[in-house]
Amino acid sequence: MKKIIAAILSMSLALALVGCGGAASSSAAGSDTASKPAKGAFPSGPITLVCPFSAGGGTDLGARYMATALSKELGVNVVVENQTGSGGWIAWTDLITGDYDDGYTIGLINHNYVMGALDPENPRKYTLDDVQVLSNQVLDYNVIAIRADETRFSDMDSFIEYAKANPVLISAQATGITDGDSTTAQWFNNNFGTQIVTIPVDGASDGRSMFLAGDTDVFFASISDVQSYYEKGEMKILSVFADERNDFMPDVPTIEEATGKSYVAFAARGYFYPNSVPEEIVTMMNEAMQKAMQDETYIKDMATLGLQLDNTSGEEYAELLQSQVEARQEIWG
Repeated sequence: MKKIIAAILSMSLALALVGCGGAASSSAAGSDTASKPAKGAFPSGPITLVCPFSAGGGTDLGARYMATALSKELGVNVVVENQTGSGGWIAWTDLITGDYDDGYTIGLINHNYVMGALDPENPRKYTLDDVQVLSNQVLDYNVIAIRADETRFSDMDSFIEYAKANPVLISAQATGITDGDSTTAQWFNNNFGTQIVTIPVDGASDGRSMFLAGDTDVFFASISDVQSYYEKGEMKILSVFADERNDFMPDVPTIEEATGKSYVAFAARGYFYPNSVPEEIVTMMNEAMQKAMQDETYIKDMATLGLQLDNTSGEEYAELLQSQVEARQEIWG
């Protein structure tokens, strides 16, 4: 009898271990151990949405809201993975060169990708010709923020005067032409003779943590990265880099109002597939994203971040991503 009970317990334990193994998932987007859904009607299993930047920033949170809305639309789980490094290029290179032709892995893309080929220090070999863009998600305008208790400067004029005489540290997801925040800093240096220096980080949340801890002097970021801190009075926004005031912070002047010089800078964030994904899956996913972005909860969640919605898709989205190339080239010479 004891032998029978032991055998039953042994079989139960083996079945439990098999069940646990089936539920395991890889933390890396390119892992060979991740099981793929069986072929058939698409989608028949979970989808991974790769965010090339660290968790907690506006880019990451927007991706998570998209994943939730897309899960409801598709009827399968959509899970966000953060695969950071090299200003987004660790994830982008993996997605373009890896085995992702089944449509179960989507990538987040922004202007940093388009600028990669223009990086004079480390030019990237991949361009928009190497991906199939899906839908844009937001237009997130750049801002410059200072801490609420800052005493060295309180407005744009005093900031510029201070930065002319003193080195000023900021953070950015990459340096040089490939990053919008460091490009905005270079615009300041070109126009006002300031001494703004960029420290590279893996994402806006890392840069925000450094800024709030006092490790950097000001925060060049997107509206979504500062909205809640602005509303709580923990940050003061000196200006928004747009051609008109933003509805999420209507008391904040545009950069032209603050300095007399105009500069428009924004992040367009959306999604893409590698070229190897079949056209019918690309079309279906694009349609699903367009529907997901009409979800009322999604719209409300995005508004809490201060994100201006934009559902431009296909070729028009590719043109939007390309739109700031000439402006950045002019700034960096």
